[in-house]
Amino acid sequence: MILQGRYVVSRVLQTILTLLVVLTLMFFLFRLVPGDPTAMYVSGRLAPEEIEAIREAWGLNDPIYIQYFRYVGNLLKGNLGRSFFYRDDVVAIITPRIFNTLILMGPAMLATVVLGIMAGSYLGWKHGSKTEKAGVIFSLLARSFPVFVSGVFAMMFLSFYLDLFPLGGMRTVEAKGLTWWQEFLDVAHHMALPFVVTILYNVGDVLMIARTSIIELIGEEFLSFARARGLSPSKIRRIAVRNAIIPVLTYSTIMIGFAFGGQVLVEVVFSWPGVGRLMVDSVTRHDYPVAQATFFLMAMVVIVLNLVMDLIYVYLDPRIASEDSTRR
Repeated sequence: MILQGRYVVSRVLQTILTLLVVLTLMFFLFRLVPGDPTAMYVSGRLAPEEIEAIREAWGLNDPIYIQYFRYVGNLLKGNLGRSFFYRDDVVAIITPRIFNTLILMGPAMLATVVLGIMAGSYLGWKHGSKTEKAGVIFSLLARSFPVFVSGVFAMMFLSFYLDLFPLGGMRTVEAKGLTWWQEFLDVAHHMALPFVVTILYNVGDVLMIARTSIIELIGEEFLSFARARGLSPSKIRRIAVRNAIIPVLTYSTIMIGFAFGGQVLVEVVFSWPGVGRLMVDSVTRHDYPVAQATFFLMAMVVIVLNLVMDLIYVYLDPRIASEDSTRR
C-alpha cells in the first residue's frame, strides 16, 4: 500500500514537471517563429507610434522572461489571456471550439476503439486464415492514405458529384428556425463524412494491436485450462479479449489525447470549426494567446490521460509499483 502511494505521488509530480516543461518550450518556441502579431494591423494607415502603442498594450515590449512569468501567473489563475486577433478572452473563444471538437471526435474515437477491438480480436482468433489476411490488408490500406487524401476523395465523389453530403462546415448556414431534432439531423449530416474518414484512418492501429495481443495469448495456459473445462469458444474468446485489452487501451489513450486537438487535417479539410482548425489559424495569425492555449490544452489532455492510465494499471496490478520502486 505504501509503495502504491509513493508511486502515485511520483507519477503526479512527474506529470506536473512535464506540463511545466511543455509550457515553457511552447511559450518560447512560439516567439521564435518569424513575424509580428501587430502585422495584422499594418495596413499603411497606422503610424509607427500607434503600432508601438499596440505592442505596449499587449505587453510585447517587455523582456521575454517577464512575459513568461506573467503568462504562467495568469495561467495558474485560470486566465489564458486575451486574443490579439479576436479581441476577446481566450476562454470564450476556445470553449465553443472544444465543444465542436468533442461532438466530432468523441463518437469517432469511441467507435474506433470499439470496432478496432472487436475486429482485431476476431482476426487474431482467425490467425492464419484468409479472413485475417484480408482484414490486415484492408486496415493497412486505410491507414496508408493520409486524412487529407481520403477526405478530399470522399468529398469529391460523395459531396460534389453525388451531392449526398455537404461540402463542409458543421451546420447549414441558411437554415434557421429549426427544431432541436432538425438541428441534430443537420449536424449529423455534416458530421457523417469526417466521422467515417476519422474512423477509417485510426481504426487500423487499434485493430492491429488487438489482433497481435490475441495471437500472443492463444497459446497461454489459462486459455488451455478454459478449454479443458469445456467452456464454449465464445466464452474463451471473451476471456482472451479481456486479457488482451490493456495494450489496446494504452494506445487508445494516446490516440484519443491527440485526436482531441490534433486532428487538424480533418477539421481543415471538412471546414469543421474545432480546436484543431483554430490552432492552425492562430499560428498563421501570430495570435500567441490562442495558439498557446490550444497547444497546451492538447498536451495537457495527452499527459493527463497517460497519468490516469498509469494509475489504473497500478490499481489493477500492484506489482507495477513494486517494479518501479526496485528500478529506483
